[in-house]
Amino acid sequence: MLEVKDLVTAYGSIEALRGVTLTANQGEITCILGPNGAGKTTLMYSIACILKPVSGSVMVDGREIIGTSAPYALSCGVALVPENRLVFPSMSVEENLEAGAFRRLATDRQRVREDIENAFIRFPALKDRRGQIAGTLSGGEQQMLAVARAMMSRPRILMMDEPSLGLAPLVVAEIFSIIRQLNDDGVTIVLVEQNAHMALQIANRFYLLDQGQVAFSGAPGEIGEDDVIQRAYLGSKAA
Repeated sequence: MLEVKDLVTAYGSIEALRGVTLTANQGEITCILGPNGAGKTTLMYSIACILKPVSGSVMVDGREIIGTSAPYALSCGVALVPENRLVFPSMSVEENLEAGAFRRLATDRQRVREDIENAFIRFPALKDRRGQIAGTLSGGEQQMLAVARAMMSRPRILMMDEPSLGLAPLVVAEIFSIIRQLNDDGVTIVLVEQNAHMALQIANRFYLLDQGQVAFSGAPGEIGEDDVIQRAYLGSKAA
């Protein structure tokens, strides 16, 4: 379980997160919605210990990770697929996957090789491109590679920041199918997503961020989807 409590993260004197509290239950998909500038990416980077919050708590299975480091968060089972994919463009597909398992390569090389082959089974579009330079892949292929690379750390909690951004509708549908499959395999998903309609189809719970605060939370179906989208992106006071 992931528990975030009263999280405050600032850029200089500007608070991007102002006391965010949320929970992502084990085995569920938790979706974070909100307009641009709401603090969604800052939240993900703070949980992953890439950014250092001013105050607050992030607990992973009862273990505090605030004040540690990104490698420590990864060792606790938290992996991040960042916005805009951010694969290593000059490295091959296979080298990117190896990079995702960098903490295990020295002591667990055989299982790393097995995980790479399993990644090619899960993402068959990457198999024939294992030696291809990642920067030459299509946007959809790069997104699949970013997810596959994150899974190489064998995370229990996979955070995904805008995985559908800039992708064609058919590719978006494939990415969401992959998210479902990963969750069916037992991975807890925390999903930041602008495509609220598709996100709400797979989420167990959602949170709406607005100006660095949780403005509303609930389960899909508790209020109408149109009202959720209005709250998330138009600031509507829908009932």
